[in-house]
Amino acid sequence: MDMAKETSIRFAFIDNVVSWEGQINTSHIAQKFHLSRQSASHVLKQYREKFPQYLRYDPSCKAFIATTEFDQKINGQDFSNYLTAIFSNKNSVIASVDAWALEVEAPLRNINPIQVRPILRAIREKLAIDIGYISLSNPDYLDRIIQPHALIFDGLRWHVRAYCNKNQAYRDFTLSRFNGHAVFEGKAKNTVIEDEKWNTFVNVVIEADPRLNPQQKRVIERDFQMTDGQKTMSIRAALVNYLLRRLHIDSYKNTPEEQQIVLTRESRKNISMYLPIPL
Repeated sequence: MDMAKETSIRFAFIDNVVSWEGQINTSHIAQKFHLSRQSASHVLKQYREKFPQYLRYDPSCKAFIATTEFDQKINGQDFSNYLTAIFSNKNSVIASVDAWALEVEAPLRNINPIQVRPILRAIREKLAIDIGYISLSNPDYLDRIIQPHALIFDGLRWHVRAYCNKNQAYRDFTLSRFNGHAVFEGKAKNTVIEDEKWNTFVNVVIEADPRLNPQQKRVIERDFQMTDGQKTMSIRAALVNYLLRRLHIDSYKNTPEEQQIVLTRESRKNISMYLPIPL
């Protein structure tokens, strides 16, 4: 790779991180590109020499902070590009990324980087946060104190997995519905360790719709790489409903050609307790 292209890639990475986190330090660059701390510092120096108006050093957090000029240039940033830039270990249907961010594919909802920054910080530093949230039941923004520990992508929207102080339970919040000034409320007292559904793994087992004929079943079994007519997927209990939606088996279809796959009877029984409405 020529030097100009390598520099361009590294600068794009810096833009991505600063857009969503509001800051960057040498550790980000060193870990991403497998550089020494000295080499990573040199990359940051090159960036600051080319764009001196975009970053300022904050000794209190030992990082370079986004300036107003940087925030003004943010336009159309894609959240999945940020996660792709930060993490490289993606797995299957719903993949775990660094234990707190989960991704399926590029999101379809518009997410404001500046609004997301405090939530990302709360996740990374295990903080409680007071922030405005809007829902269908409350169309006006209301302050919510949450203690977030994970991000989830369901194939359509990003969600924040957090302990909700109001409901005194772990809930999923739609990421694009947060807004307003965020206030940090100190260290989180309810962390991922206490989230029972998050720490419980269950097997979701699918098979071809029994209404299909034997030839059709073989096609479906090959499509889904089934063994002995079944495919088993281990997933966090908190994510079961998202997986069923992703596989389009959250409801029963009228025709077997439309349905194609179903849960096995045993699997349906085992996971029903983790769904909003039992199957």
